[in-house]
Amino acid sequence: MLSVRDLRAGYAGTTVLDGVDLTVPAGTVVALLGRNGVGKTTFVHTVMGMLKPYSGSIRIDGRELAGAAAHTVARGGVAIVPQGRRAFAPLTVEENLTIAARASRGRPGPWTTKRVYELMPRLAERRGNRGDQLSGGEQQMLAIGRALLRNPRLLLLDEPSDGLAPAVVDLIAGVLEGLRGEGIAAVLVEQDLHLAFRLADEVAVMQKGRIVHRSSTADFRQDRRRAHSLLGVG
Repeated sequence: MLSVRDLRAGYAGTTVLDGVDLTVPAGTVVALLGRNGVGKTTFVHTVMGMLKPYSGSIRIDGRELAGAAAHTVARGGVAIVPQGRRAFAPLTVEENLTIAARASRGRPGPWTTKRVYELMPRLAERRGNRGDQLSGGEQQMLAIGRALLRNPRLLLLDEPSDGLAPAVVDLIAGVLEGLRGEGIAAVLVEQDLHLAFRLADEVAVMQKGRIVHRSSTADFRQDRRRAHSLLGVG
């Protein structure tokens, strides 16, 4: 589904991504791990078209999209759940979802507002509340719902547990687990290793703008020495 080759990108002439190679097969969740500042969010933004790469290839289902604008990437089947959630604060839950649904016209798929409410009943209960009246967990659910309404083939999740209490993280994990079997590929950037290991089929570790390790989640968890050397945990 996603094939990235020799990707280089950064800001104002600086290099953050320095030759990233990463593949994500259809229906697979890959956790992109690494210490702060190694380029994980830059990678997500570059794939999404929010940051133009210096060079390299980004293919979505075989289609080259490196350097394409974000709306073109979205039409190609990619959706993002951004760090910080970014709900439209003055709009209700229903209005936020309606805007996302309208933006996805022309991309047929199984996700509708009704189905989002079925996946996340709490949103249905809060459908008349504004974005700034929601808890952090509810805002995260809303961000996930908006992304799903794009009917994506690839979902980019940037720190979905950020700022949430453990009980709320568990709730969000349950929502994301409910997507298994939908055939959606995903890149999960996450500092909470318990969440990453719970959701991901495979692990990729980034250091200094490069992928330096790739393995199944099960193998990574069993190799504590390697986990410690790569992430400082173990």
